[in-house]
Amino acid sequence: MLPSHSQHSDTFPTMLIKHLRRGCFVTRLKIMIYYSLIIIAKHRDIENFHQYFFNLPPDNDYIKWTVGKAMYMADGTALKQKQALDENGFYSDIISSSAVCTIICDSIQFDEHTRKFNYYGTQIIKRRTRDLRRSMLTTGTVENVPRTQNNPHGLMITNWRTLENKDLDY
Repeated sequence: MLPSHSQHSDTFPTMLIKHLRRGCFVTRLKIMIYYSLIIIAKHRDIENFHQYFFNLPPDNDYIKWTVGKAMYMADGTALKQKQALDENGFYSDIISSSAVCTIICDSIQFDEHTRKFNYYGTQIIKRRTRDLRRSMLTTGTVENVPRTQNNPHGLMITNWRTLENKDLDY
């Protein structure tokens, strides 16, 4: 974190910038706002979480590793959803049927003021017999947390839940 940069602020402090103008340096006060870069980082973090949580090959060790990485990026609401999937036999079905699950991000709506997001994606489950396509809509909020080795962006997904996960007809 930069000096005098608030943990909850999405703008950097006022900084002195030198400009080359007609062969001489002019020092002017500029406010540097990296708004679009911050939004891209938040979108990327949301997308990475969903990829870790939903991109699953038929390999138990790999599933544990990727879902474990997703758990570092979210609060207990993601853990509850993982436990519900585990209790329903979702992960064991993937392994026993040699299915491959992938998710494709269609779009992410992010409200900077409330820090809430909606993730729209298409989940593809490829089995030996047929491919299944599902429409996925999840929602949650993004919180700033201290950066760690397992969470280098310092963002945590909270209050995460799936609003829609239905089969697509095509």
